[in-house]
Amino acid sequence: MLQQLHGVSMYSHEEQHTHAPACSWGDRDSRENSFSRSRSSSVSSIDRETKEAVTTLRFMESFARKADAAPMPCLWVGTSLGVVLVIALSIPPDHEERQDEPVTVAPSGSVLMLKGSVLGFGSLACGGALIPGPYEAWRDPHAYEDPSRPRKRRLTCLFEHNITESSFVLRADVVSICNSVCLACFCANGHIMALSLPSLRPLLDVNYLPLTDMRIARTFCFTNRGQALYLSSPTEVQRITYSQEM
Repeated sequence: MLQQLHGVSMYSHEEQHTHAPACSWGDRDSRENSFSRSRSSSVSSIDRETKEAVTTLRFMESFARKADAAPMPCLWVGTSLGVVLVIALSIPPDHEERQDEPVTVAPSGSVLMLKGSVLGFGSLACGGALIPGPYEAWRDPHAYEDPSRPRKRRLTCLFEHNITESSFVLRADVVSICNSVCLACFCANGHIMALSLPSLRPLLDVNYLPLTDMRIARTFCFTNRGQALYLSSPTEVQRITYSQEM
């Protein structure tokens, strides 16, 4: 998903990736001449002294080339003239090898040409879920490893709480309230509840609004600092705040 200056463009890895070797310089020059200004990073744009700048960067795991069988770490680069470049990153999988082997960076050859300036990138899973930005998992370098201890990790439930017995939860978000992380829930019976994390201690239970319109259920969302939003009508956005003396 590419956020542009005048809209949003959706691309899939099967259809929209083009490759630089398959595109000749003559075709690219003819494409540039069809617009009032150059939109490529070619030599012709440098000769014309076109001011092009990198506007956004995003690291993500994606298919750098159309023929790739598995996703790999990539850097997506967007410019002010609508050029999107995909750069493949080769990262050593082992943490110890990362100290000795460098990260290899190479252009993948995938180039996307857009009409507007690229403002940002967003990656979605095959089911439409938003994929968050990559991050490195924390490891304790001084942790003691017992050889007799099995290395297979097992999930253990530490806390459990029954949110509602007579209804069901429509929306649940992890938000920040009063410098602490909480789980905010909106139930079908109109109750807004807040639970502390990770202990799941009830902090708030308010009967706000019964579910009378499915639009509320589809659009209700929580934000940080005790706020929530939903569409009260097709053209109106309702904002609410919730708080409790702790």
